[in-house]
Amino acid sequence: MDRNKDVMVYRFDQKKQYFIVSLHLENKPGALGNLANLLGIRGVNILEGFFGGIAEGTKGNMSFFLESTNRMMDEKWLKDFLTSSVYVSDVEVKSGRDGFLADSLNFPITWNTGDRAILMRVEAVRAMLNAVKDADPVRGVASVYAQGFGYGEHAWESLLSVHRPRSKEALAEMLKIFDANGWAKMELVDLNVASNKVHVKMYEGFECAGRSTGVPEGHFIGGVLAGAMTAFLGSDVRATETKCISKGDSHCEFQVSP
Repeated sequence: MDRNKDVMVYRFDQKKQYFIVSLHLENKPGALGNLANLLGIRGVNILEGFFGGIAEGTKGNMSFFLESTNRMMDEKWLKDFLTSSVYVSDVEVKSGRDGFLADSLNFPITWNTGDRAILMRVEAVRAMLNAVKDADPVRGVASVYAQGFGYGEHAWESLLSVHRPRSKEALAEMLKIFDANGWAKMELVDLNVASNKVHVKMYEGFECAGRSTGVPEGHFIGGVLAGAMTAFLGSDVRATETKCISKGDSHCEFQVSP
């Protein structure tokens, strides 16, 4: 069963009444159940949402899209109703226009580290990378790789300041950040710190999935991986894509070495 990490962006249905809610919820047992019960009693259906970071162990951000069949319900009524919960504070509510409702209450998007992030469709990112390659057929691929390397090295220097893995298993878990970000599913096959060599399998990489060009296409992700491993190993390394689904292989593989 697929477990997609859907990020709430907008809802659209001209026949339905949507609201988006953003609030602070107390970090106490029963708080979430109390809130869900309040809404359920009034026939309100929570469609999708998220929990944010817990601030100093007392409360965290919570936001969700909801649907109501009660046409008498409006933003003010819903805000007052939610505020009646002893577990809830700082409630903001917004309704849609002509059946369309975008999440404009929660900005900016951040990692749980606090670093700002953005969302882009895979097609748009691919188009940007392809534009770089097409603009310079000779050096375009190297440029895309270099962009990835710079990003990977910077991001992992920051990450490693928080936690530095001391085993192959711990590094394998950190590589799952690629999974968490939706870039690819990474599997650490081998790690040799003494020789600065890393072997990684990749599945569903966003540059490669669904493509059949006959050549490796994981240039940006390969650069990111090389930059990340350069930061981890403390020595310059390069990632070479030895297998790629775009050229007919069952998965992608990278060999990282000096």
